[in-house]
Parts: sequence; C-alpha cells; structure tokens
Amino acid sequence: DERTRELLLEGGGGAAAAAVGRGSGRGKARELDGQASSRGCLTAIKSSLNAKDVDSALQKILAMRTRGFEVPPSAITLLFKVAKENGSETTQRVLSSLEGNVSLPVESFALLLNECLNQGDIEFARRLDALTQKQKTKMHYSIYEPLLKLFAKACDARATAIFADMQAQGSLVSEGLCGCLLARCSESQNLRFAEAITEYCRSRSLMTLAIFKTLMKVYACCGKYELACDLYEQVLAAGLQPDNMMIGCLVKFAVKCGRRELSEQLLEQSSGGDIQNYMWLIRAAGKEGNVGRALELLQEAEKAQVAGPDVALYNCVLDVYVTNGRMDDALAFFGAMKDKGTINLVTYNTVMKGHCAKGDVEGARGVLAEMRQAGVAPDSASYNCLLGTAALGIGAVRGGDAACWEILDEMSEEGTPIDNYTVSIMMKVAKKARSPRDAERALAVLDRTGRARVFDDEVLFNSVIDACIQRRDTQRLAKVLASFTEQSTMKPSVQTYGLLIKANSMVRQVNKCWELWTEMVEARSLLPNAITLSCMLDALICARRVDDALALFRAWQGSLPPNIVMYGTLIKGFAAARDADRAMEMYHEIRAQGLQLNLLSYTSLIDAHARGGEMARASKLFQEMLDNACDPNVVTFSTMVKGYCVEGDLENAFSMFGTMLSRGIIADTVLFNTLLDGCVRHSRFQLADHLLSEMEKYFVESSHFTLSIVIKLWGKRRDLDKAFEACRVHARSGRSCFDVQVVTSLISACFLNRAMDRAVSVLDEMLAWRGCPCPDATVFGALLGGLVRGGALPQALDVAQRAIDALAASGVHGDTWASLAAALGQQGMHQELAHLTQRLASTGVVLPCGSSQQDGVTQAQFHGGHRAHQNIDRRRAPA
Repeated sequence: DERTRELLLEGGGGAAAAAVGRGSGRGKARELDGQASSRGCLTAIKSSLNAKDVDSALQKILAMRTRGFEVPPSAITLLFKVAKENGSETTQRVLSSLEGNVSLPVESFALLLNECLNQGDIEFARRLDALTQKQKTKMHYSIYEPLLKLFAKACDARATAIFADMQAQGSLVSEGLCGCLLARCSESQNLRFAEAITEYCRSRSLMTLAIFKTLMKVYACCGKYELACDLYEQVLAAGLQPDNMMIGCLVKFAVKCGRRELSEQLLEQSSGGDIQNYMWLIRAAGKEGNVGRALELLQEAEKAQVAGPDVALYNCVLDVYVTNGRMDDALAFFGAMKDKGTINLVTYNTVMKGHCAKGDVEGARGVLAEMRQAGVAPDSASYNCLLGTAALGIGAVRGGDAACWEILDEMSEEGTPIDNYTVSIMMKVAKKARSPRDAERALAVLDRTGRARVFDDEVLFNSVIDACIQRRDTQRLAKVLASFTEQSTMKPSVQTYGLLIKANSMVRQVNKCWELWTEMVEARSLLPNAITLSCMLDALICARRVDDALALFRAWQGSLPPNIVMYGTLIKGFAAARDADRAMEMYHEIRAQGLQLNLLSYTSLIDAHARGGEMARASKLFQEMLDNACDPNVVTFSTMVKGYCVEGDLENAFSMFGTMLSRGIIADTVLFNTLLDGCVRHSRFQLADHLLSEMEKYFVESSHFTLSIVIKLWGKRRDLDKAFEACRVHARSGRSCFDVQVVTSLISACFLNRAMDRAVSVLDEMLAWRGCPCPDATVFGALLGGLVRGGALPQALDVAQRAIDALAASGVHGDTWASLAAALGQQGMHQELAHLTQRLASTGVVLPCGSSQQDGVTQAQFHGGHRAHQNIDRRRAPA
C-alpha cells in the first residue's frame, strides 16, 4: 500500500525508490501519479537528494508543485545545499528552474547569499536580491548581512537602500557589522554608504574608537584627508583617547592636507617619538621649504631614539636639501652620513636625483660609479633618475630620445628590471616623440612589463592611457582597456574616469562610456568635474548622439556650471549634424551666460554654416572672431576656404588663403587639397596648376587625396597620359600615396574619356606601383560598373573572371552583378552568362540569368541572397 511505499522510499535510498516503482508483472518504473500523497512526494525527493541526484530531486519538486502540493522550505534549502556541492553552474541552473514555479524560502536565500559572499560572486548576489524583491520575501538578518557585505565591497548603491530597509524593519545592526561594512567601504571607496553607516552609529551611540579608526581609513582611501583629521576632535569629544596607531595615521593625514599645526600637536602627544611621525613632519617641512625646521626635527628624533640614528630619518633630511635645490648642503650632509655609516641605496639615489635635477648628468654618473664601488647595486630608481633627465632633454650628452634608449639598454644588460616609474617616463617620451617610429619604440616598453602591472598604480595607468590617446594608438589602447575591464580591481578617481571615457570613445565603445559614467555618478556617488563631463559629452558627439549629449548637459547644468569647452563640444556636434540653427542657439546661450567664445567654438560655428552653404553668416562669425581678438588657426581658415569652394566662389577662397598666409600661418596638406579640389570641380585648371606649383614652395607634402585630385584634373582635361604619369611619379618617389580611392579615381578618369581598355589596364599597372594595394572588391566593382555602362561586355567578362580568381567576387555589390547579368542576357550572350553563373556560384554569389526567367530567380531574390552572403562574410571577418 501507499504507506509501505513511503517507508521503503524513506529507508531504502535510491535502490528502494527504483524497486518500489516496479508494478507487479509490468517490468517498468512506476512514476509518482496523481494519487500520490504529499508525504510520499517528499519521501521520494529526500531519497533523490540522499543519492546526490540533483536533477531527479528537482523534477520531483516541480512535479509536486504541479500537483498542487506545497513544497516545504526545508526541501528547497536541502536541494540547494546538494546543488552547491556540484558548483555554481548547477546552483544557478536549479534557481532558473525553480524561479516562477516555487517560492524560495528565507533559508535558501541565506544559504545562497553566504555562498556568494564566500566566492565574491556579486552578479549572482544581484540576481538573488532582485528575486527577493520580485517574490516580496520577508527579509531577515541572515539575508541582509551577506547582501550588505557584498554590495559595500562592490560599491553598489543598492547597499544604502538595503541598509535603510533593514533599519525600517527593526533589525538591529551591531557595532561589529558596522565596522565590517566600513572596512569594506574603504576597499571600494564607497563614501556614500560609509556616511550612512556612520549616521546610524551616531544615532545609536555606537561610535567606538574602532569605528572611528575604520571611518578614518575610509576617508583616507577616498583622499578625504581633511575629513580624516576632523575625526580627531570628534574622538576627544566622545571621551575617547586615540592610540598610538591612530595618532601616527593622523600625523600622516595632517601633513597630506597641509594641517601642520595639528601634526605638530599630535607629535607632542605621541609617546616614544615614533620615527614614522618624525619622517612625515620632516617631509612637511621640506614641502614648505623650511630646511631649518627639518634639521630641528632630526635633532629631536635623535634625542628620542634609544637604538641610535636611523638611516631613514637622515635620508628624509637629505631629500629636503635636494628638493629645495640646496645641492651643496646636500653633498655636505651626504658626506656626514658616510662618516656616520648611515647610508644605503636610497641615499645614493637621492643624491643622484639632486644632480639630475640640476642637469648634472656627469655628477649623477659619478654617484652611480661610487655606488658600485661601495658594493651597492643600482636599482630601477637609480636608472630612472638618468632616464627622466634624458626624457626631458636636460644635460643629456647625446640628447633626448637617443640617451633614453642608451639607458634602457644599460638596464637590460645589467638585468635591472623595468618598474612602473620607468614605464611612466617612457609614456612621456612617447607623447613628445617627433617621429612615429620613436613613439612606437617608447610605447613598446609597456609591452615588456606586462599590462597587469599598469593597474597597480593609477597615476601610471593614466599616463599609459593618455600616451595611447595622444599617439592615437587605438590597437594598443583597446588591449589595455580590455585588460582593465577583465583584471583590474582599481577604483578610478574622477580624473581617471574622464580618461577612460575618452579612451573608450576613441575605440568607438560609446556604450562602455555610458557604463563608466553610470558607475561613477550612481554606483560610487562621485561628483564629476567639468573635464569629465566634457569627455562624456565629446564621446556622445563623436558617436553622433547629439541629443543624448544635450540631455546630459542639461541634466548637470545646475550642478556643474557650464564652460566654453562644453558649449564648444555641443556646437561641434550640431555642426557635424548640419544643424546650424541649434548651433546658434548654443551661441546665444553662451552670450547670455557672459562667456567668451574660444577658437573651437568659433571654428565649429563657422563649420556649421559652411556645411549648409551659408557663407554670409560664416563670414560674419569669422569677422566677429577677429574683432574679439580670437586668432583663427589653419583649421578655421580651411573651414572658410572649403565653404567658398563648395559654393564655387574661388576668388574669396583664394583671398582667404592669402589672408592666412599674411598672418604667418603655415598652410597644411588639407588646406591645399581643399583649394585644389575646388579648382578641379569648377574647371579652373590654370589656378589648379598654379596651386600645385605652390605646394613645393610652402613645403607641403602631397597625400593620397592630393594624387586622386590630380588624376581627376587630368581626366577632365582629357589627358590620360599625364594622369597615369602622375601615378608613376608618385610611385617612384617612394611615398605611400596610394589607396583604393586613387585607383578608382584613375579608373573613373578612363571611363570619362571612354577609354575602356585603358581602364582595364589599371589592374596590371597598379601592381607595378610601389605601395599600391592589390585590386580588391571596390576596384573590381568600379571597373565592372563602368564597363557595363559603356557596353564593353567582353572586357567586363574578363574583369569578372579576374575578380573571381582574386577571391574578391563576393565583395562586389549585388547591383553590379545584376547589371552585368541583364546586359549579357540582352545581348544574347547566354553561354558566357551560364559559365559566369557557374563560377560565381562556387564563391557563394548567386547570379540571375539575365532576361531568362526559367530559373525563377528574381532581381529582388538575388539582391537579398547577395546581402545575406555579405552579412555572413562580415560575421566571419575579424574585428
């Protein structure tokens, strides 16, 4: 009977469960049916769990729920305990199956959240937190505690809300939990939550010395040294006495925030004359330039010390001499230190630093030799002194970058490792390098150190990001950003957030920019500064999300006073969107704010009108710019010139060019190309010839765009020989002036002159040009389109075969193949069409059969199939 079944299931484990399921004479397992009792279901579930069969137990729980029975909380919690033993993937799979079918009890949440706490799994914890809200679970201390600890360390704003909810529910928060949460806030720099905890502790008289010390650590980790020092008076007011450890920390923080009187007061109260306290005060005296006070502190420390002189104290005083430029006194003190025997590696490095600061490389080299003679091996800091001097170009024998490479080679030969400061120096070299080769060589030092080390130091990380941005090294920048996302535990400052947003914008990751912004202002409750907001606005503008940028600007307008950089960024966005009216709205708002327009703002406004062909308004703004003593640069003049060229007003364009030259501004390639293109477009060939001759006079190097314009010039003048000769001359010069645009311009020039065979010959001739790319789908597409339009079908078939052989057929636009198919069908070239269709099919391109409809392939079907094939190719292509 049923009771017998239950007893067997309860006592016999998995084997009994299988045996009970066999019916008399039927030889197959008997499942729990609709007549099974709730107790029987639970017994079967327990049997599966005893056998560690998670899937079986899960199915029986779901079946029990389907039959209308309530599943006891203990069964669900036991299921998760067994699932937990099989790993997080099993646990999450079980949760997904139960979610929406079975309500999880408090015990299960507590079990899972504590496991999240042990594993540091914040994402799973967030999922469980959301589920408690969805189920409207009655919260308990066992749920609150792990959630608070996890969210405090993750700097998640949800921690503050949960803490408030915990108080509203009447749950008691102990002093121990408050201290633990504050410690986690110090790790994550979660200042907002730390202040909420402190407010609670004050209201419950829980401000013990331990709480004060932990809160002080939070302030210090957040760089709020002034607030940390303010705690001293609060500790005394609470009737508490700071211990030596707290006083030592307060001395350090008082020095950092410039509260010298407090640091001196604390030193008098400290017992035993702690050396670290004296060192901080000596450094503070050095920052103030008070060398005499530094010596007094040294004498006080010597009197207070029983164990004799401490080399670290002497090094601090030596550093005070060096940093205040008193090198003669520093050398005399150095000699006295040697006489007393209080000298070490740091001493030598400090003296080297002093020589290098004076540009005395030979003196620094002499100290390096003395160090080796004394048996003290130089370290990275020793060489960094020399490297920093060489990077600045101060006193370097061979000057600048050459000396840097020499020092790096010396470090490598002696086996001295490259440290973070070495990398930081080389990032500065990369930023100021004149040649791309030197910049790449400097950036390559980063690769030798391993990117993981970059995240150890926020200052170093910022210098790396800044160097990559300035050199526009998007490939290395993308790798550094990816490593940062995957590996770094750094809590960025507001300044670093700005750089990260700017860097992600450069690699076209605007969504990541939004994530960083949200993390900064919401999760970590940091107040952005004007620079960070400007970086975010620029990221949105570069992604053509002008409306989002304007909305963000308006949202923060009350908290951060707008400046001209923000307005200029928005104007730039409206100019790119060809929205001159909204750009002018910003202009009037700037005037209303009493701000003065800068170079970027004026240039962007002029560009907005020039793009829309409103050169009268652009000219008026240009004149206003001059009247307000805002000097235009080459970009401003180029914008005006381009606007006039688009209108065909070459007289004003050249007049503007002359005005620029008269102001001593050097013309660049972009400006010459703009003028040259205007001359060619409007068939002012003599002006174009004059301009080309002037390029050499002004030492302007031609670009690939210059060459493509020259080709168009000779094409319009019906002189293809000179167009081809221009390409050959550039090829012989060794300059990399060839790209697809140049080749297609030459092909178009041939078609303009109805020289079909000459156009086809470009395929062969371009292979002989140095630096010219091999024919690709764009080149073949341009050739095929022109040949079909010109009725040169035999040549078109030949080019089609070459495109297939070059594996470029699939990249040619579907309309081109459709036009070729239609033309072949109309001319009755069915055999050629069939052969081409077969060859193209082998590359994945489906070619319609011209005028024949027997295959049922329509034009629309062909285009759709071709586009699908292109999409497949894009998915396969590397990013």
